[in-house]
Amino acid sequence: MISPAANKPSLIGQRLSTFLTAVLLFCFLAPFAQAAPKISDNYDVIQGGLTNIKDGAFVEGSLKMGGIQPDYFIDLTQEPLKSVMKSAEKIGHSKKLFWDKVGLIVELVRSDVFKYNNYHNPYYRRLLKKYRETNADIPLHEYGVCAAGVCREHALVLHFALKAAGIENLHGYASIYRASKWLNFEVYEDHAFTVVEHKGTKWVVDAYYWGFNGFRLIDLMSPYGITEATPHAPIADPAPGTRRILQINNFPIIYNPKNISSKCSAIF
Repeated sequence: MISPAANKPSLIGQRLSTFLTAVLLFCFLAPFAQAAPKISDNYDVIQGGLTNIKDGAFVEGSLKMGGIQPDYFIDLTQEPLKSVMKSAEKIGHSKKLFWDKVGLIVELVRSDVFKYNNYHNPYYRRLLKKYRETNADIPLHEYGVCAAGVCREHALVLHFALKAAGIENLHGYASIYRASKWLNFEVYEDHAFTVVEHKGTKWVVDAYYWGFNGFRLIDLMSPYGITEATPHAPIADPAPGTRRILQINNFPIIYNPKNISSKCSAIF
């Protein structure tokens, strides 16, 4: 008879078995999205910063950093983004002043595209869960279909809506600080926004967080941040409290499609 001790694996064998089991569980159970195009040769890879994102780009979500958002795929030909871009283009062609145009586009994104704007909204959560379970990138327009999105989705749609209106801007993702003694809060978090330049000055335009919208980038990035006494654009709400950009992050990773030549020689 073989004794029970003879069937007991060695300590090394137990550790190896545990390691392999953990690896297999990670590979098959851990949620992740593609993050990158299958063929990356036709894309420029950008490590965060203030960036001009192109239609057709892939943009890293937050899953790999412990968040809940799968990666994004940008396709502006899909509804409702297609109609949103047309509306923004009409605003751009109007005779309104610069800040009036910017304010109308902020409201277009804030009110017409996104009616639900918090992480706990069931439409938002269900959409993220659906794509996490299939390990797929979320087309940006899907957030518009659900009318649900938080700062990252607001900033992406705003970035393209401003461009459709002829207003050049850059997309940014930063570590920020905001606090208010009156409201009794102090928060460190990551946040997405856009930056426009008007008459030689860079301004933050933000369809999600009123505390950043319409303030100078240089003031937000100063050691003391902004307060209600800080200079601001007409679209700003100079409310009490302190807001600061601590640093512009070197993420998300962005895969921007290159301008591919239509010449036959391009394939050789």
